[in-house]
Amino acid sequence: EILVDGEPIQNYDERSLRRRIGLVLQDNVLFNTSIADNIRYGSFDANQHQINDAASRSSLTGFLGKLSNGIKTMVGERGLKVSGGEKQRIAIARSIIKKPDILIFDEATSALDSHTEEEIRKNINEVSKGVTTITVAHRFATVVNADEIVLLKNGEITERGNHSSLISKKGEYARIYNLQTQRQH
Repeated sequence: EILVDGEPIQNYDERSLRRRIGLVLQDNVLFNTSIADNIRYGSFDANQHQINDAASRSSLTGFLGKLSNGIKTMVGERGLKVSGGEKQRIAIARSIIKKPDILIFDEATSALDSHTEEEIRKNINEVSKGVTTITVAHRFATVVNADEIVLLKNGEITERGNHSSLISKKGEYARIYNLQTQRQH
């Protein structure tokens, strides 16, 4: 059963539920307009200060500084003029500006280099305070601070707990986490 504020999800109409959710996917849809307008899509009432703040919190500032038109740069059809990592950061900024009750990150940092991923992870942790956050990830470093981690294998839950408890169990989660962290060193 899925509950939102204690109410079964079926009790919500689709529109009101969508307003409460921020979604960042592995491959995000961008519109053939400026970066600022793509961020503003999260909240049409957002002012330029709020857009700039969301861009900063999603680690877009360095990238924007390299562009001749900065945040006013056009992204092209479906975002073809920006990289996959830049698309993800724009989508994260869009979710930040929306201020949703529920955040869903589905492989939201998969196209980022490890330095940018770490920077964004800190920002995501900050934005996620007081917000129900669901993170789908293959890189376990993305979920180490989660209250609860659910490990799925072939569609079945194989382990469940926080990072420390799963490491101490020395099961599948610990094995994969250790493999992933060894590769980084």
